[in-house]
Amino acid sequence: MQDGKKSGNKPEIPAGASRLVPPAWMGLAIIAMGIIWYVVPGRQIIVPPYSYIGGVIFVVGLALAIYGKRQFDHAGTPVRPFTKTTAVVDTGPFRFSRNPMYLAMVIGLIGVAVLFGKVAPFVMVPLFILWIRAKFINHEEQLMEARFGHTYLDYKARVRRWL
Repeated sequence: MQDGKKSGNKPEIPAGASRLVPPAWMGLAIIAMGIIWYVVPGRQIIVPPYSYIGGVIFVVGLALAIYGKRQFDHAGTPVRPFTKTTAVVDTGPFRFSRNPMYLAMVIGLIGVAVLFGKVAPFVMVPLFILWIRAKFINHEEQLMEARFGHTYLDYKARVRRWL
């Protein structure tokens, strides 16, 4: 991890960004998946007990999110979006992905879709990716570039956004 300037921890939410935190959006996506599963006709393509692998996939996503948060805690930088970060975290899962906690949410949503076992709930996965990118990732990357300059640009050149 590479240090930046210490600053306050009040979120500075850019125009066009979301005030609702990403885990809340994930929760809404899961609720939408449940509604879609219930309302949209279609047969189960992944039936129990095979659909239970979705629970394992969800736990993998949860573990990745926890691992990513621990890296933020270790660096002493806040995890809440748009809060002034104090470091470019490039350890742990951040060596492979600039957004492992968002990736973890996507993995979790894939797990939930597998648990539901129909095709229709899977539509929420790409919609969630597009939403998170538009409402969080793009804004966060602009803030990181402005705050850390070449340090962040070098990191961005080395590490892919997702994987």
